[in-house]
Amino acid sequence: MAKKRPKFNQEMSIRGANRRLFARSPLVREKLEESRQEFPRYKNDGARHKKNWVKRECEVCKNWVPSSQIAIDHIDPVVPPEGFSAHLDMWDRIILFLKRLWCDKSNLQRICDPCHDSKTKAERIARYLKSYNEELDILEQRINSHIAAPAVMAHLLKSTKKELSKYTAKKKTVDFPSVVQRALRLKEILNK
Repeated sequence: MAKKRPKFNQEMSIRGANRRLFARSPLVREKLEESRQEFPRYKNDGARHKKNWVKRECEVCKNWVPSSQIAIDHIDPVVPPEGFSAHLDMWDRIILFLKRLWCDKSNLQRICDPCHDSKTKAERIARYLKSYNEELDILEQRINSHIAAPAVMAHLLKSTKKELSKYTAKKKTVDFPSVVQRALRLKEILNK
């Protein structure tokens, strides 16, 4: 059975195309070339290979890594930890994205794959944590505003419990124990 194609998303397509353009820009090449070093490369029989190994220095951990294991990263992330405002229209979000993507060289760093993975994970966790807490704030306001009105509360009880259960499911919030605890606390309030 063939995989179902995701629905076309114009904004994400524009962002992806611009990221690919940026990755091939002279600014990225210039930043990579700042720490280029060649190391001798030998064949299995001990003879010298025609081409040397090219390695570059990671600016985070200061290790020298092969060129294939290093990337150029924005020190100040392209997508801010708080995300782009949902109140902006698509083109305004794209313009903000482009301004942050095509930045000055001083905002760029060479970073090895393990350092880049950990930095990206921390940024993603911060974004998710913020959005989860905002969603839980809305649910908590809904619960608190309807506690005094039991007739309305009975109607909202089932839908609110269902919304809270997505935060207690391990697959979505395994990295967010504070979110899980908060959702469980709100469920207890509902069960009273």
